Amino acid sequence: MRFSPMKSANVSPAMPSHNPKTIAEAIDACRDRLRGVSHTPWLDARLLAQYVTGLDASAVIAYGDASLDARRRARLFELAERRAAGEPIAYIVGRKAFCGLEIAVDRRALVPRPETEELVLACAQDWSGHSAAIADIGTGCGAIACALAHLIPDARISASDASEPALELAAHNIEALGFGEQITLVQGDLFAGFPDEVRFDAVVANLPYVATDNLDELEQSVRDHEPGLALFGGPDGLDIYRRLIAQLPERLASHGAVYLECGPRNARALGSLVSAAFPGGSTEIRNDAAGLERMVICRTGGLAQ
Repeated sequence: MRFSPMKSANVSPAMPSHNPKTIAEAIDACRDRLRGVSHTPWLDARLLAQYVTGLDASAVIAYGDASLDARRRARLFELAERRAAGEPIAYIVGRKAFCGLEIAVDRRALVPRPETEELVLACAQDWSGHSAAIADIGTGCGAIACALAHLIPDARISASDASEPALELAAHNIEALGFGEQITLVQGDLFAGFPDEVRFDAVVANLPYVATDNLDELEQSVRDHEPGLALFGGPDGLDIYRRLIAQLPERLASHGAVYLECGPRNARALGSLVSAAFPGGSTEIRNDAAGLERMVICRTGGLAQ
């Protein structure tokens, strides 16, 4: 998740007293409302318009001169006010694009983010074409598990989470996307729900890594709306990762690999923890598309061929 601060919601003007008649005019009004509130006001306004009208991105633009009836217009402005109050756009529309899939999202789990897509792609690059056993620990809405199933059709994926509500959301996504035969859901803290003898070729985890000492750097919309259980990892953000890493040597195959998402402030510390757990492995800290250190990847041996 990004840590750039957002401005408070009261800096933006209220919705217009007049009623824009066309789709384009309504989008412009929403964009003006969200300026200073959202980092992407036009994109948010367009996504809300798509949701209200049922049109896709190109159609919303192509039919911008079409009239928007009063009911949909009122609904659009209502949703824009929710966004102006800081609610994540994905929660408002109930979905988020992730690795080419449409993932259902709500307050039961974090909103999937672009940096997590990069973590998935790193794993998929290593294991494409293999019938690998992969564990997605802390699956949340199931975005990682579903994306891996989509990108690595031969993989067998186990996804765990301690939160029953999050697993219910994950189960919905797995069924809706048709990955029920490829993904197994397990409820439990980290590896607690798996039989002792189970080993995995790869472990992927986007666990809570926000340091409680750095709360002021977290976007207010995230603090106010997304589940804290999935965000905060103790004073340095690594409390839960320490517990995971302590279990990894008994859960990872000798030729396995680990893919962990983290924050720029704790990437080096997490890398050191992983290196200590696998002294014979190869550990790297990888940047995301923004150039920030966001992934720790450790390969404990040659990948299975």
